[in-house]
Amino acid sequence: MTSSASGAHRRRPVLVPVVFALAAVGIGVIAAFGGFKEAPEKPPPQVSPGEVIDQGQFRTQFIKAIDTTEKDEFGGTRRYLELVLKVTNMGKNTAPVGVMPEPGQRFTPSASFASSLLRTRPEIKTKNGPMVSVLSLGIQSHQLQPGITTTVVVKFGLEPTATAPSEISLDVGTFVYEQLGLRDQAHDWMLAGDFKDGDGPFEPEVAAQITLPVRKEST
Repeated sequence: MTSSASGAHRRRPVLVPVVFALAAVGIGVIAAFGGFKEAPEKPPPQVSPGEVIDQGQFRTQFIKAIDTTEKDEFGGTRRYLELVLKVTNMGKNTAPVGVMPEPGQRFTPSASFASSLLRTRPEIKTKNGPMVSVLSLGIQSHQLQPGITTTVVVKFGLEPTATAPSEISLDVGTFVYEQLGLRDQAHDWMLAGDFKDGDGPFEPEVAAQITLPVRKEST
C-alpha cells in the first residue's frame, strides 16, 4: 500500500505571526497609556478634629484652631493663630516637645514631638517660627511625660491687621523605635522616613492629614 499524496504534504497551521501580532497590539496599548509605571502611592488617611492619630510614640488629637489675642508681659496684646492638641506619650521616657520644621528647609530625623508637625497649608509665616509648648495646670513646659495625656499648644504670631485663614491643614508624621546607628546599639523613637536615593535629603513619612476650621476666640 502507498500513502496518499495529499496526506504526505499536509502541514500544521503556522501560529507565529498571530503571536507576534498580539504582542504588537499589547505593546501598543501599553505605550498608549504611558508604558510600564509604578502604581501611585495611596494618599495619607484624612482624619477629623478630635480623632486620635497613632504616631507610634504618641497618640494625638487635634482639638481646635483659633484666632485669638493674649496679653503680653508689657500689658499690651498679641494676636495668635493657635492649634490646641491633646498628646499622650506612649513611650517609657520623657520626650521633648521641640520645634516645628522650618518651611522651605530640609527635614532632619528627630526625636521631638513637634518635628512630626511637618507642614501647614496655608503656610503661616512668622518672624521666629511657631511656639510649641505643653500647658498643664496653667504652667508651660517643653516636656511630655510618659503615660500622661497633656495639652500641647502651637502658636503662630499674627499681625493685628492680618487676615487669618478660614481653615488650616497639616501633614502629620509618625515615629519608629529603631537602633540609633551601626555602632550605637541604643534604641530610641525617631521620626519615620527615608533618605532619598539612599544618601539624599531626608523625606519624612506622612501618617495622616487633618484640616481644622479656624474660629475667632477671645481670652
